[in-house]
Amino acid sequence: MDFGTSSTVAMLAAPDGRARPLLFDASPLLPSGVFADRAAGLLLTGADAERAAAAHPAGFEANPKRRIDDGTIWLAEREITVTDAIAEVLTRVSDEARRVARRPPDTVVITHPAGWSRTRLGILATAAERAGLGSCGLVPEPVAAAAYFATVLDHDLPFDRHLVVYDLGAGTCDVSIVRRTHGGPQVVATAGLDDVGGLDLDAAVVSHARSLTATATDAWGRLDWPQTPADQRARHLLWRDARTVKEQLSRHTTADLHIPLVDTVIHLTRDELETAARPHLDRTVNLTTRILRDAGIPRERITGILLVGGSSRVPLAASLLHRALRIAPTTLDHPELVVAEGALHTTANEPTPPATAPPVPAEPAPPPAAPPPTTDDTPHQTDQPTTTGNTPGKVKPDPGVAAALLRWPRWPPRTRRDKAAIGGTIALVLAVVAATNLPSFLPTDLDPSGPQPQATATPSGDSPPNSTAPTGPRTSNARSLTGHTSMVASVAFSPDGRTLASTGMDETVRLWDVAAGNTTAEFLGHSESVYDVVFGPDGKTLATAGFDDVARLWDVNTGKTTANLTGHDRIVTGVAFSPDGKTLATASDTVRLWDVTTHKVVATLTDPTWFHSLAFSRDGKSLAAASIDETVLVWDVATRKVTATLTGHTDTVRSVAFSPDGKTLAGASDGKTVRLWNVATGQTIVTLTAHTDTVNGVAFSPDGKTLATASSDHTVRLWNVATGQTIVTLTGHTDTVNGVAFSPDGNTLATASSDHTVRLWRVTPDAIDGQGGQRARAAPMPAPAPRSSSTIGLSGVVGVTRG
Repeated sequence: MDFGTSSTVAMLAAPDGRARPLLFDASPLLPSGVFADRAAGLLLTGADAERAAAAHPAGFEANPKRRIDDGTIWLAEREITVTDAIAEVLTRVSDEARRVARRPPDTVVITHPAGWSRTRLGILATAAERAGLGSCGLVPEPVAAAAYFATVLDHDLPFDRHLVVYDLGAGTCDVSIVRRTHGGPQVVATAGLDDVGGLDLDAAVVSHARSLTATATDAWGRLDWPQTPADQRARHLLWRDARTVKEQLSRHTTADLHIPLVDTVIHLTRDELETAARPHLDRTVNLTTRILRDAGIPRERITGILLVGGSSRVPLAASLLHRALRIAPTTLDHPELVVAEGALHTTANEPTPPATAPPVPAEPAPPPAAPPPTTDDTPHQTDQPTTTGNTPGKVKPDPGVAAALLRWPRWPPRTRRDKAAIGGTIALVLAVVAATNLPSFLPTDLDPSGPQPQATATPSGDSPPNSTAPTGPRTSNARSLTGHTSMVASVAFSPDGRTLASTGMDETVRLWDVAAGNTTAEFLGHSESVYDVVFGPDGKTLATAGFDDVARLWDVNTGKTTANLTGHDRIVTGVAFSPDGKTLATASDTVRLWDVTTHKVVATLTDPTWFHSLAFSRDGKSLAAASIDETVLVWDVATRKVTATLTGHTDTVRSVAFSPDGKTLAGASDGKTVRLWNVATGQTIVTLTAHTDTVNGVAFSPDGKTLATASSDHTVRLWNVATGQTIVTLTGHTDTVNGVAFSPDGNTLATASSDHTVRLWRVTPDAIDGQGGQRARAAPMPAPAPRSSSTIGLSGVVGVTRG
């Protein structure tokens, strides 16, 4: 369970591994408040306590978690210990768990803020014992959140990367940095703000309402200082509705708030809420950047930002974090449930007795032993906690998150996932062997310390039967185009293929001469990172998308900005020209269509959410957008109506591309997969699953036979569209590959990477036609002769020839 400031959440895992939230008055959120019923001598909890508080607020404590250091609470002329108040809330959870399971739970795990002292943990453990829960395991909230990130969301958390957990609850904001160890996730840094949370955003709504009805001084005096039961009920109603309005504005752009006693209804917009909330949220973002800076963790070592806590739903929180860290946060429909469900996938610590001294950090746990192979058809359960048969109420030391991250498969392997897990486990074992400097007993071609192969790229994925060709990517000796001073976000070829444009987090747009390999121009104008770039059909105009909430149009010949397209409320993440060049589409909080001549918005196609990428079909009749809600929307450009909602991904969709004939649409996802859909029917044609990390970019070759994908696993894959098989894996980038583009003739592939480079790969058509399942190999091509001292040599030009 997650005992929160304003709400408590509990998840119950059944023996079959299924997890579901416990419901309290038909809601998974149990209000954490307690009410002292003076007449009956009882403590009420949840909705019962809130209803009673409307008439007798003096007996109500809405946030006992905030009072944990106070020792006692004075309620309705009674002195209640904080421990008893917390125990009453935990008792309500315990009773419901017993009722649903029809027996006491075998294991109980309670989460807590990472920065809590031994004294606070002791109070929580004592309250749990008084609630009849026995000896409970205690897990830091960010560790539980990281377990959810790795197991439920199925995201990688590599050993050399960190996860930022941004927890904006009702009363506090806690930011923690978590890294993976052999014993499971470990908090390496944490900090918090005790005076910023959802309650403060509620207060901002009330303050704004007050400013709009400032003349009603008498009514506001009664609401601020109620003297009668009627006034007390009015105040309770006002603050309850203010919270509801805040939540509604997280989903919609407008909401109405009735102000009791003033007896009026005011109309609020999301812009008004964000203006009022901005000072509070700015403090949380500053806290996040400060803790990363103090911990010495660069942005490149962050694998994700996970938003948890009910108040993290406010869209501005994600937008500000995205802008500050240049990483799109992971947002969820039910962020309140994340910590409780994640706790089911952790190895808990024993409760700590009260003490005044801070705890001594424990040594990291040794790597867990691998589970024995299974030979039956029963799926091997690794994602749920196990318990000992003779020690009820205590968590058995099990692999926990480490096992979930390794994803130990069934044996013998039956699925591609099982095969991938075996490969990952072998790679980890080899890495451990290399790190421990053990004597090498491995064949030379498998020994990490031995000679490395020099082929630039080798085929991988699905080999034909009895193939003797290598089956995995090899280290590349490809060269690169250098000049950007930070990660490169995107690349695009001009219509004639002679010029390449690239954008980066260094706030620049660069133009490259493809033949010579040198920079021909650098455009400056964006005040923050530049996320996307596209040439107009005539090659004379360039469009870019910026973190400064602006899309820009540029004159390619002069390098001057011809228009700043403003109006989006968030970062602009995608741009796309219609084939006739008359319309520009932009992706941000909404998808907008702009008249390129007048620079005016001609249509806003959707309600606010978050879109990452756009693509027009070649005939200009359809527009597709990749969404954070795991779908791809397709519009009829003429009618501006949605013609298809393409589903199947289980995570944010990063990039989309139409095939040249417009019949197939490709979508790349944070879930490590690429889907190909039939645009007419909306059905999935094939799911491509060989990447081991987020897929950031997709592009079809001009003939539509080949698909290129760029991934955070540092590789680019070429796929046979007809068969769905990997043709070749291109390696050589040393960090995330963010974007990919084919030249108009299909002979060159450009890639953009977080390693600050752009790479050009020569791809010959006969190598990728996929006839007969033939394998392709890549070989280096000579670099062009130097032209001048200012010329950057064309590096990374390789040829892919028939094997």
